[in-house]
Amino acid sequence: MATGTRERIIDAALGLFVERGVAATPVTAIEAAAGLSAGSGGFYRHFPDKDALLAAVVERELVRVRKDPDTRQASTGGPITDGLAARLRSDLTFLADLRPLIAILMWERGRAPQVAETVQKMMMDRGVEMGVADLLFGDPTPLVAEDPAAAAAVMQSAMIGYFVAADYFGVPPAGVDARRFTDTLAKLLTRHPGRESA
Repeated sequence: MATGTRERIIDAALGLFVERGVAATPVTAIEAAAGLSAGSGGFYRHFPDKDALLAAVVERELVRVRKDPDTRQASTGGPITDGLAARLRSDLTFLADLRPLIAILMWERGRAPQVAETVQKMMMDRGVEMGVADLLFGDPTPLVAEDPAAAAAVMQSAMIGYFVAADYFGVPPAGVDARRFTDTLAKLLTRHPGRESA
């Protein structure tokens, strides 16, 4: 039963932290949302404090959405540019899955450096590593081949920027839909039919 209660506390905290942030969420609200008697101390049987709960929430979310390179969308069998564009569209779906974690990180910016460091290592740094692999596996442009890590960081930043803008405003930037955006980004990063070699 303890595992069930712990998971209910994590579920409740996830929703409340997304809505209010950690600092503005009292333990009693977490207990009530988890179906415990508010103020009963049930929370403290599972977590010493809200920082430990935040770490557990983030860890569970990272496990839930973890990208496995072996399960990424396979090549389309067509041009390399099309395969990269398809993987980029898959990455936009991945970012949507991260929405609750992104919201919590925005609330906690500067307040939970250990959480930010964990997310940076597991998501940002790993994302650049996977991006380098994607770019070098294909037929990169000369600029990408010259500095693949920088190119992967540009690719990752473009993807996050596009996602956040579309999510925040409710419409894609300049009316450019996800397919058009990812197709264009892939063409900028790889050689493709019709582009002269530089």
